Amino acid sequence: MNNNFIMESLHPFFVNVSKMNVTASGADRKTAPHIHEYCEIYVNLTGNVSFVIEKNLYSVKSGDIIITKPYEYHHCVYHDDSDHLHFWIMFSVDENPELFKFLTNKKSGHRNHIRLSEEKKQKFLTHCENLAKSSPENRISQMAVFFKILSYIEEGMEKYKVSNINLSLPKSLKDILDYINKNFASIHTVNEVSDKFYISISTLERHFKKYLSMTPKRYLEDKKLQNACLLLRQNTSVTDACFESGFEDYSHFISVFKRKFDITPLQYKKSLLSEKS
Repeated sequence: MNNNFIMESLHPFFVNVSKMNVTASGADRKTAPHIHEYCEIYVNLTGNVSFVIEKNLYSVKSGDIIITKPYEYHHCVYHDDSDHLHFWIMFSVDENPELFKFLTNKKSGHRNHIRLSEEKKQKFLTHCENLAKSSPENRISQMAVFFKILSYIEEGMEKYKVSNINLSLPKSLKDILDYINKNFASIHTVNEVSDKFYISISTLERHFKKYLSMTPKRYLEDKKLQNACLLLRQNTSVTDACFESGFEDYSHFISVFKRKFDITPLQYKKSLLSEKS
């Protein structure tokens, strides 16, 4: 059997690999929801946690994989004080769009949760451990392990998807999240959401805190920021990104954006343009 193929040239891209243990008192336990330009692979080892991705809540077990593409809204939810040991791999995809399109072309909020077979899980975890310990001096081996991990991800997204999305979310909260995701730009205050669903602010905040570990105000604000990042990435002006994302006040938008990302929207946009040049 003859198998001919073209080995495409790779453009340099960023990869960060960590094996982390977050304790009950660890600062990372209060990490804000993520909105960033990288792909992220999270692999649970220990810890009673769930993952919010877009409007979905995933119950995570040891060995489970969470994969998110750039600007896909996500964060970890802690259910007790147990240690949270996990692998965390971040990598950029813009430099090699064809290579990573199996990740970037997927629909947001879909195919995020992978649970491999027991045999494959053990092999996958070994690869993650090897990558975390790898030396930059051994470039070929390092790259081989990284792409082996991606091969498990690609296969897992098709064969080992987990279907228990939202099982722990009440229907009322699922409906609210769906409404916010579709209408965030036209929603100005959380009161509008509570009025829409005939629910008190206190009850709404209690549900968000219990199931998502955040306030509804924060969730709404993050969805607006997520959209603003996407617009700036498309070279939209800062003013248009502000108002098209549902911010009513330009100065407030600048302040909120800088507080979230430690950079102004204009600086963020310029950084994206410089990366492409």
